[in-house]
Amino acid sequence: MKRILCFGDSLSWGLVPGTRQRHGADWRWAKVFAQHTGAEVMEEALNGRTTAYDFPGRPYRKGLDTLPMMLEQHAPLDTVMIMLGTNDFFAVPGATAEHALSGLRQLAEVVQSPSVEPGMPIPKLVLIASPMARVVRDSPYPFAEVSEEIETQAARLPAMVKALAAEIGCGFFDASYLPTDDADGIHLSQETTRELGFALAEADLI
Repeated sequence: MKRILCFGDSLSWGLVPGTRQRHGADWRWAKVFAQHTGAEVMEEALNGRTTAYDFPGRPYRKGLDTLPMMLEQHAPLDTVMIMLGTNDFFAVPGATAEHALSGLRQLAEVVQSPSVEPGMPIPKLVLIASPMARVVRDSPYPFAEVSEEIETQAARLPAMVKALAAEIGCGFFDASYLPTDDADGIHLSQETTRELGFALAEADLI
């Protein structure tokens, strides 16, 4: 049985759009992925998680601080799947797609480097381009309201992540085609997050 670490933010945690509730396990993409691949999946997701940046007012959200511990905690791993970047636009004033890409590059370096524990295998890496944040009216999250500039930068990111994956020799999946929900412009409906799980399973990336 392959061991897979899914490292993400609220899109992987399964936040119900416009609320603070969570989709059931039968709908969240990581759980659906596990059911349809037979893999053992560690669902390590946190609302507000960034790639490599502090999120003012929201402690322990910096993925770069957490990922090394997760890699050791769940070792040995066959594959690490990372879907992050959206929260960088809210955490860093004036953030661009380049900020998110830089953070993803740092996370990739952590995954692809030899473990501090001798003899632990280096897992495969899959970078997933997130569904794109977009402007909606009356955002329910004042700390994460999508502006037109954020929407523009988010739309630039998928192609950049694809290029990064090709450069460093890792897997890539473009989830940016999936629609974010009208309730907040960031998160996925239960049907859409389940669709992502099916699509990733069919992509045979692990």
